Amino acid sequence: NMLNSAKKAGFPMNLFHCYMLSTNKEAATYNTQEFQNVTIRKLEVILHNMNLDREVLWIDNDIVLFENIIEDVRRYPGQFVMQDDLWGFCTGFFLIRSSPISKSLIQKTIDNLKACKNSTTNDQHAFNAEYKKMTKSTFGLKVERLSVDEYPNGEIYFTQNRKSKAKMVHCNYLPTTAPKIERFKEFGMWDESDDGFNMVNRYFI
Repeated sequence: NMLNSAKKAGFPMNLFHCYMLSTNKEAATYNTQEFQNVTIRKLEVILHNMNLDREVLWIDNDIVLFENIIEDVRRYPGQFVMQDDLWGFCTGFFLIRSSPISKSLIQKTIDNLKACKNSTTNDQHAFNAEYKKMTKSTFGLKVERLSVDEYPNGEIYFTQNRKSKAKMVHCNYLPTTAPKIERFKEFGMWDESDDGFNMVNRYFI
């Protein structure tokens, strides 16, 4: 669905690298050990791509894009340009500029999660915690917040009904996949065809 929205919005589909877990299980539920393990793997994929490219734009699959936002996001300075999730930086939608500092923050986030025995901690919690630590000791680390009206999460867009300026919507603030799909269907945002999927680079991990 995310890829189909990107195709309709005019994204260059050859830039997408789609990573899929090699499993037939249902998508992991938020605040579980399985979800934490998935978020570790996600960060490892991001770090791998940071070693290949100067810029990496990560887009979770529970996002619908209304326009090609690549250049808009790139105009922001900093090593990280991130969606604001109201309580912290969102690791579901963000641009990273590869540098020793940005790689270090992602690696520290991975290490934090691997050392954590609390299954309710995920990549977003760990990233925000490690970011706060690094800002006290690392000169030059800069993280920019995107506008919550232009890059809203589920709370802003669906609950607060702030839609007029939205360039995308991240359907978070729901714990499992099924209600996210139902919400997209309710608002006419669901397209589960393979059109966009067949146009991107695909990897099983």
